[in-house]
Amino acid sequence: MNMLKITSLALLASGLFFSAVSSATAASSCDQYTTSYDRTFCFCKLIVESDKELNDVYKALRKQIDKETAEGLKMTQRQWIKYRNNQCENNGTIQLQCNYEVNKNRTDYLRERLRECKSGVCQNSLVVKPSW
Repeated sequence: MNMLKITSLALLASGLFFSAVSSATAASSCDQYTTSYDRTFCFCKLIVESDKELNDVYKALRKQIDKETAEGLKMTQRQWIKYRNNQCENNGTIQLQCNYEVNKNRTDYLRERLRECKSGVCQNSLVVKPSW
């Protein structure tokens, strides 16, 4: 294996590790609050941040793919939004931790597809595949 591939693999592995650690740390940071108000406020902040991160990764991925795949990704993303909303709603109430975790999972999946595309091994079938 050449040095460039080894370096790329090392960076990819460290990125996945820190992403998983930061996700776990962020969610557990809300566990420190004892009142439901403070915990809700904490998760609301995390949801806003995770939505922004999801949108940033989604937009970056769309720039890396052809128009047909981008259209497929758009359709898949719309399906995913319906899934997230159905998954994280209970009797008219949004389950904040669920929403945050589902957002993070989708962001991680799209980020992995973005890394693949940037490295030259973009698999269009995975980009448009429902990942939930």
